[in-house]
Amino acid sequence: MRQSLIKNKAEVLRVPGLAPRYESLFSRSVSSLTPPIHAAGFNERFEQLDSELKAKGLIHLEIETYFGDEWFCPSQSTAIAIPFWLADERLMKIERELVGFVEGETDDEFMRLLRHEAGHCVDHAYRLSKRIDWQKIFGDPRIDYDPDSAPTIAGHPDFVENLSGGYAQTHPEEDFAETFAIWLASAADGRDRVRNWKCEYRARPVALKKLLFVDKLMRAVCEKKPKRLANQKICNARRMRKSLRSYYSDRLQNLSTAKGFAV
Repeated sequence: MRQSLIKNKAEVLRVPGLAPRYESLFSRSVSSLTPPIHAAGFNERFEQLDSELKAKGLIHLEIETYFGDEWFCPSQSTAIAIPFWLADERLMKIERELVGFVEGETDDEFMRLLRHEAGHCVDHAYRLSKRIDWQKIFGDPRIDYDPDSAPTIAGHPDFVENLSGGYAQTHPEEDFAETFAIWLASAADGRDRVRNWKCEYRARPVALKKLLFVDKLMRAVCEKKPKRLANQKICNARRMRKSLRSYYSDRLQNLSTAKGFAV
């Protein structure tokens, strides 16, 4: 996921307002600050995602989760990286001070992000973006893009809105993941609420067409066993030996050079 607030690299050395005990964390390695994913208190949310997938018929899809350096799904995998700083209130305070917000802090936003990344997992497992019918709906997945600079239009009628900032507009694969997330959320309360998104997007025919396509496509593939993938855990925070200071120095420097400062 993208970040938006640009900060000076030097700010990571000392941040006004951070208690001394938080400042002391900067010298520690990321790995030493990252607990095992199963011990971080997110199991209920992971179980909710699994329940939603099964309620929609995706009974064969197996998704792994681990702590990474941000929200993402590694290419051609069915693994989801959760930002390591969500595991600790102190780290979330640092994240908020340096970046400006904590992505996935609330239950609602966490689940929105989790469903989005699950969309990428489904795409990878069933190789959906290689299908001609998929490409006719969402576009060519081979195009290059930079999510930090891709232009977006707030409230564009051709796209669903799961995450803020018009994220679905940045790339065909993101468009699919966002559409999948909205479709999957209809199972959140254990009932089929398909009429809800039909009603919500009835005045936006292109976005509705994408939702209807996903609904039909998932019904077609849900009973099939997906391709088994290697699931390499890229940027595994449990193995990151760099200090928290170095992590934020690198990250804020990258943010400061992001073209267009996109949200």
